[in-house]
Amino acid sequence: MTDSSPANDWMELLKPPALPSSEDRLFTSQEDWWNNACVNWCHDGWGLYASGYKDAADLLVQHVEQRSSGQDSLVYPVLFFYRQYLELQIKDIIRQGRRLKDITGDFPKHHHIGNLWEVCHNLLSEISPGDSVVELKEIARLISEFSAVDPSSMAFRYPQDKDGNPSLPGITHINLRNVQDVIGKVSVILMGASAQLGEYLSFKHEMEGEFRGEW
Repeated sequence: MTDSSPANDWMELLKPPALPSSEDRLFTSQEDWWNNACVNWCHDGWGLYASGYKDAADLLVQHVEQRSSGQDSLVYPVLFFYRQYLELQIKDIIRQGRRLKDITGDFPKHHHIGNLWEVCHNLLSEISPGDSVVELKEIARLISEFSAVDPSSMAFRYPQDKDGNPSLPGITHINLRNVQDVIGKVSVILMGASAQLGEYLSFKHEMEGEFRGEW
């Protein structure tokens, strides 16, 4: 039975903190295997990276809801993670769409999410005309809203921009539960589009293999 007397609680508080030593390493495995994350096991990690950022943001929002605290500091990583999820998911759709249409290049090499969505939206409209037209229009509006606040993935990483101006001028409150709900709705369409493109690419590769006599 653990002794949780006030005296023992104080002794725990008075223990000196652990400090870095020559034995410390960051990127290694340990005996507690359940904490060992496996990396480089997936041949195409785009979906894994994207879902990882969304899962992290969802967990932080869940933490805030359960404890009703931490929202004023966790808002920054939460919004950064959700934005990173959107950027990675959109870029993955672009790269898959361009491969399907035999367009050279994977995706635009920048972080301007509004411009990335325009490229993505155009590809989806060309590949599957008439699909989710209303939903894609609403996603464009929401991406535009995010882009207006954080156009280049910096506003939730630093309190000031490169010129020393506040990163989030005019914003006083952000409801994290609402952000989670909205991003969840957007993710249904984006993940569906990514899965559909994956199926199209698989079918295309099969057809090309048959044409070359490989099947």
